[in-house]
Amino acid sequence: MKILLALALAGCASPTCPAFEVTRDVSANPAIVDQATFTRLFAISDIHGGYDRAVALLVGNGLVAAAPASPAMATWSGGDATLVVTGDLIDKGAQSVEVVDLFRALGSSASAGGGRLIVTLGNHEAEFLADPHNSKADAFDGELQADGLDPCVVATTDPRGTWLRSLPFGARVGDWFFAHAGDTHGQAIGDLERFLDAGLTANGFRDAAVIGADSILESRAWWDAAADVASTNAAALGVGHVVFGHTPDALGARGAIAVGPSGLLFRIDVGMSPAVNDSDGALLAITHAGTQDVATQLDAAGLATELWRGPAP
Repeated sequence: MKILLALALAGCASPTCPAFEVTRDVSANPAIVDQATFTRLFAISDIHGGYDRAVALLVGNGLVAAAPASPAMATWSGGDATLVVTGDLIDKGAQSVEVVDLFRALGSSASAGGGRLIVTLGNHEAEFLADPHNSKADAFDGELQADGLDPCVVATTDPRGTWLRSLPFGARVGDWFFAHAGDTHGQAIGDLERFLDAGLTANGFRDAAVIGADSILESRAWWDAAADVASTNAAALGVGHVVFGHTPDALGARGAIAVGPSGLLFRIDVGMSPAVNDSDGALLAITHAGTQDVATQLDAAGLATELWRGPAP
């Protein structure tokens, strides 16, 4: 089934950015990816143009064979592992185009190598698609224009924009749910998909379901709204853990992955973009150890810091 998205870009400064329409095939590109099991699971978030740091993390932890000569030449070496990237590839840092091209290439390489890459939308990608000249897009706009590309054309007909529009809003992988801001308002997976699809149908990426202040991509401090909000959201999703980025000081100090009580929540935005520079980056790694799941923080040198362990479902 295809949903027609009318993306009215009347606010764009460029005359080459008229209203346009995009088809989203929700059968091929569902709002929420659902993967029942995993062998090894990794996650990263909020790269924000930090291409070199992202490559160093992926190479240092065996997910990419070697630093590629160009982003499009990245080769997966993670075997049957799953890697989830919870959005905000772009803006702030100076290599957003390279980050997008890296993960575009790595997705097909991972599939060919027996693994899987799942990239979910961040608010910066959604805001770019809603309005390529939005106030947060200065860094990405500048890169595109330096490459001779019109941001409005990239958002519509360029392969990068086509890829960005295909990205899901979240992913459930086994007992773990991933989304950029993480707030699902107590909705089950099917209800969440229908809610997002309805918003996209009505207003495109401008809809409040996508970029509203309390949306799955934008919401902040939702975990403090009530004592049971995190457990209620997780139960509705059918998972034991919710993993998000977006708010670098959520649940703990900036610059490292933070874990909420009982391992229910994980915040994986560690401010890895050189433009933010809270850290050089970190991967969340989740592995099975007998009857337990173990969550570990990994740096670019492969240094492992255990964050949590508990019963596997």
